[in-house]
Amino acid sequence: MEKISHAQYQQLIKNAEIIEKDGFGLKVLDTKQGEMIKLFRRKRFFSTALLKPYAVRFVDNAEQLSTLDIPSITINRLLWCPSIKRHLVIYQRLEGELLRDVLSNTSSNTKEMFRQFGGFIAQLHNKGVYFRSAHMKNILVLPNGEFGLIDISDMQIKHSSLKLNLRQRNFEHILRYPEDKSLIQSHFQDYFSSYIKAAQLNESEARKVEQTIKSILA
Repeated sequence: MEKISHAQYQQLIKNAEIIEKDGFGLKVLDTKQGEMIKLFRRKRFFSTALLKPYAVRFVDNAEQLSTLDIPSITINRLLWCPSIKRHLVIYQRLEGELLRDVLSNTSSNTKEMFRQFGGFIAQLHNKGVYFRSAHMKNILVLPNGEFGLIDISDMQIKHSSLKLNLRQRNFEHILRYPEDKSLIQSHFQDYFSSYIKAAQLNESEARKVEQTIKSILA
């Protein structure tokens, strides 16, 4: 991890576009040079982040996703700026369109896109990826038609495929927003059948997942 001065920090963010900020300060910036800057703060004084900062987890997640052949961001630098008490991750901008925008576009091949989305979530679950932020604003449709993950901080990667209870719980995160629920409701069968086929669940497990999703959508 590289330590930088306040002057170096100011130079990094100079002319960058603010993408996200909150009451604690800047969170995400676009350098307009093909890179993004994400800032991390420790939210509580006593926290597991004291031993393993959120920025380090972010970097580790990116590396593990690459090992699993799941498209995501590429890390360029991991920094620490003592003057602002923030870790910074500089990563290569991942080009693509937000999945929510693509699925909302009635001129696109909607049915096939929903099928691909269902299969992609099954792929994540099969590979042990428990991505709590796997909603439609954190998944991109890449220029080659594949899906890619962004904002990968809130993630656990297990050593084997996810158990049924984690799969069910993950759908609560995936479908947390009303606009996403509405999209899935309109193409539920395309999405669900593709997920079940790719997930290779038995009949009882498939029925439980279906009940979970329908309950969330109700």
